[in-house]
Amino acid sequence: MRFNRRWRYGLGLSALLIVLGVQGRQQWQQQRWADTLGITASALPSDRLVTLADWQRRLEPRQFTPNQQQQLQPLLIRLQRLGISVELEAEPHDRYAGLWLPSQRQIRLNPRLLRSPTALLHSLSHESVHVAQSCRSNFLWGYSPVPLGLPTTPAARQRVDRSLLYQNYPGDRRVEYEAHTYAQQPEQVVQILNETCPES
Repeated sequence: MRFNRRWRYGLGLSALLIVLGVQGRQQWQQQRWADTLGITASALPSDRLVTLADWQRRLEPRQFTPNQQQQLQPLLIRLQRLGISVELEAEPHDRYAGLWLPSQRQIRLNPRLLRSPTALLHSLSHESVHVAQSCRSNFLWGYSPVPLGLPTTPAARQRVDRSLLYQNYPGDRRVEYEAHTYAQQPEQVVQILNETCPES
C-alpha cells in the first residue's frame, strides 16, 4: 500500500516535471523567435480590429470585395468566440506581416497590410492557422503551435524553405508549411478552427 502511494506520487511528480520542461522549451522557442523578429514587450498594438466595419474603416479608401467580406466575417466571428484579439500594430515595418502570440491570445498585424485588402485577409488566415495549431493541447496558452498533420503544397514548402525569415526559425517548419498552404483559403481555415479549437 505504501509502495503504491510512493509510486503514484513519483509518477505524478515525473509527469509534472515533463509538462514544465515542455512548457519551458516552448516559451524559450517563442522568445528566441521574438528576438529574431525584433519584437519587444513595449511594441503595443495601436488598434483592435473586431468587426468587419473596423476593418473597412482602417482600409479606406480601399475596401474588401463582397467575396472577401463573406470570407472575412466568419473568420472574425470564430476568432472572437475563441477569445482571440486581432490588433494592428502602431507602426509599419518590414520584419513580418502578421504574428500569433499564444500566451497573449493575440494576432498582431503589420499596418503595411492596409495597402492591400487581399494581403490583409491572407495574413489573418495564415495567423489563424497558427491559432488552430495551438489548440491541440486544449488551449494550453503559452505553447507554440504544433503541426496538425494537414496536407501541404509543394509551393508552400518551397516558399518557406527559401525565405530568409524562416532560416532561423526555432520551431517545426511544418507549422509554417500548413499556414502558408491555407493562407489563401479563409473558409477552410474557419473549418480547421471549428475542428481543432473548443470555444472558451
